[in-house]
Amino acid sequence: MDSWVIIAIIIAVVATLIGNLSMLQKSAKPIRKNSLNDLQETLPRAGVKRKEEIEQQREHRKNNR
Repeated sequence: MDSWVIIAIIIAVVATLIGNLSMLQKSAKPIRKNSLNDLQETLPRAGVKRKEEIEQQREHRKNNR
């Protein structure tokens, strides 16, 4: 009676190992063609825009005084 429990555990372990190995084979190929560092920026950085806004606000305040 105890032997079927051991056999079931062994089958479960073997199935888990086979499943993990098949996942490793699928994930061996790269997800992206280009790395994120190689991509060109399409939007301006937030810091540059923020500096421009601050300068415009300063000029506006100077003109309104």
